[in-house]
Amino acid sequence: MYAIIDVGGKQYKVEKGKTVKLELTKKNIGDVVEFKSIFISSDDKKIQTSVNSKVIGKIVKLSKGKKIIVFKKKPKKGYKKTIGHRQNYTEVEITEIQN
Repeated sequence: MYAIIDVGGKQYKVEKGKTVKLELTKKNIGDVVEFKSIFISSDDKKIQTSVNSKVIGKIVKLSKGKKIIVFKKKPKKGYKKTIGHRQNYTEVEITEIQN
């Protein structure tokens, strides 16, 4: 059984018992999260696009991604600038998919 959910403008395919790496939410480790914006939920045999479906998960870990380095330079002017960015993530373990 799987579902496709929409979180923060991005779509994720989730299954029961698996962990998903989402963008940072304002929750703590151990909190229960409920996702109601579901596009598709599927059993082994049928696919549903119901409005009443929801996915329930538990926050397992708060982590950071790899560092991305942005380098700006203007030719012949001596202008150089280096910027780094690390995205914060929330890992959620999917505990239940309700149709």
